[in-house]
Amino acid sequence: MKKAMTLILCCIMLTGLLAACASKTTNNSAGQKTNQSPAAAEASGKPADPVEVTMAYWANSAEQKNFEFMVKGIEEKYPEVKVKLQQYPTSDEFWKAVPAAIAAGVGPDIIAMSDEGNYEYIAKGVLEPLDELIKTVGFDKTRITTSLYKGWTDSGKLYGIPYDSSTSMLAINKKMFDQSGITKYPETMDEMLELAKAMTKDGVKGIVGSIDPFHITQYVHAFGGGWNFGKTINSAENVKGLQFFVDMYLKSKVAIAPIEIGAPWDGEVFSKEKGAMSTAGPWYVGYLKEANPELELIALPMPKGTVDAQSAYSHGLSILQGSKNKEAAMKVISYALRDEAQTDAIETVGYSPAVSALLPKYLEKYPELKPVFDNMEKAGMPFAYPEQTKAFHADLLKGVEEIIFKNGKLPVKELLDELQEKYGQK
Repeated sequence: MKKAMTLILCCIMLTGLLAACASKTTNNSAGQKTNQSPAAAEASGKPADPVEVTMAYWANSAEQKNFEFMVKGIEEKYPEVKVKLQQYPTSDEFWKAVPAAIAAGVGPDIIAMSDEGNYEYIAKGVLEPLDELIKTVGFDKTRITTSLYKGWTDSGKLYGIPYDSSTSMLAINKKMFDQSGITKYPETMDEMLELAKAMTKDGVKGIVGSIDPFHITQYVHAFGGGWNFGKTINSAENVKGLQFFVDMYLKSKVAIAPIEIGAPWDGEVFSKEKGAMSTAGPWYVGYLKEANPELELIALPMPKGTVDAQSAYSHGLSILQGSKNKEAAMKVISYALRDEAQTDAIETVGYSPAVSALLPKYLEKYPELKPVFDNMEKAGMPFAYPEQTKAFHADLLKGVEEIIFKNGKLPVKELLDELQEKYGQK
């Protein structure tokens, strides 16, 4: 699952990272080989050496094939550029190796990462703003689904180009819906709550209320809120959204958490038919084919609280601030996002593409998801977690669990006030 791939850079590695990058990349070490500039090559009558651009990422075997396709044939369009791929089998291995390489001045030029935890790197200046580079190489930004850029933009500057897309949705067990006595699919949170009440019976709860940042964020978005990189943690909209979430446990008693049945995640609760609905994502389709192929799924856009909103997020390609070859790296990103590579990702990996014009190809395989992706394009919102993402998540979830299961001393408003003070932008 893409949501499980949130990237958290080790604080020890980040400390002093930029200083290390600057000292290592401003001057070449003695004896280090450098690429010959075009001007020098012209003066000497020799062709310039291709500029080597390193792209680092983690990938399984299918994803690796797509990364290879991303850069296949690039020398025909950009003969002055040579690409070196650095694959890591897991995100843990990636984030152990790459920060050390960056600090030593031998880091990659491009990294692939998720936008669920990217603000830590943006705020510390690890990533290079791409706006001027995009203009320089003539990359057409409008090809990408616009809502995806929100997760890569801070203070008007863009720090990554999405290469896939994902979103949130409301998953409903069709059999249980048909037996509920309600005939209209929920379009609002209040309608969803009424449906959950109708489906809470016979040992089944109406909705899986996973106490997880991804799921909680769906509710704050629905009521017009968001974390806004730490600027609005305790906003009135966030309070309303989180209060709705905890009230599904404390007042309506229609929600079940995975931990209550020993399940590791919400999808398992849904597949075991212990929860009739769940805030979910496109990955439910493939998971249910294996976990419970008899379960018929209804996939809907996230219901509206006070606004129409659902998460829109992605993996993206970013250029490191310490790269010596930023323009060449931007050429690589531009080439990697061509239509053929996006189509290959659909077919080889099963990714939904970032290029909006190619979404219909993906939806040919999963037509039930069309309303969900249509809504993502017009109403998508980023996670935009605060800079200290991992610690913020831990304290948010601890506070919510205490409110729900331990009669926590803090009401929702005071919990978010504390988190604003601790993790908000000053």
